[in-house]
Amino acid sequence: MPIINIKTTPLTKEQKSEMIRRMTQVTSEVTGAPEEVHIVLIDELPYDAVGMGTKSVAEIREKK
Repeated sequence: MPIINIKTTPLTKEQKSEMIRRMTQVTSEVTGAPEEVHIVLIDELPYDAVGMGTKSVAEIREKK
């Protein structure tokens, strides 16, 4: 049973649904395992818990 673990900044319900659907499709094609046995875990991290370079993503987003 494939387990897919994705870490990301916050996503909408629609984005999560699409991520689950696509990841399951691709992993099923690669492994040959039926889609029904796949598990997809999405860990959403707040923007201030993710850094790029020397700044948090929250700081980068504030400047836009």
